[in-house]
Amino acid sequence: MKMAELADNKLSILFYAQALNIPLSNEQITEFFIKKYFLNYFDLQQLLAELVESQHLSYMEGRHYHYYTLTNKGREALKFFSSRIDVNTRRSILEYADENRDRMRKESQLTADYKRLDNQEYEVMLRVMEGEMVLMEMKLNVINSEQAKIICSNWRSKAPEVYKKVMESLI
Repeated sequence: MKMAELADNKLSILFYAQALNIPLSNEQITEFFIKKYFLNYFDLQQLLAELVESQHLSYMEGRHYHYYTLTNKGREALKFFSSRIDVNTRRSILEYADENRDRMRKESQLTADYKRLDNQEYEVMLRVMEGEMVLMEMKLNVINSEQAKIICSNWRSKAPEVYKKVMESLI
């Protein structure tokens, strides 16, 4: 990749993070840039690593979540250089952000995962986040993988109700 193309691709990634304005998983970034922007996977991963190393993006990593967020340094770079981003690329990013922001926000704010503890027990980890702040985190032990899968698949639709009931019970 040529230097100018490299810089433009990095700016496009930063613009994407700014347009969505939520913590983004690698999958959420990859989904757009491979399908719509036609970057190959390996180049994209290299660009993300370089943006984290240069502190234009931050990488939050927890036990069951991994998210990229735009840093102040990334915002500054966009302020000075966003005009270099092709108009069609900007439009594509903004349209995609408008169409997918709510879904992606929900994906990044509500996480569910499970792991096997031993032959007869599984631990389910559930989380509600707002931005980078963890609002609620729950761990449940269940007796089989079927229960764990059901809980994880129901979490996205039930999390707001569960969070509300917990808060009402405690306050």
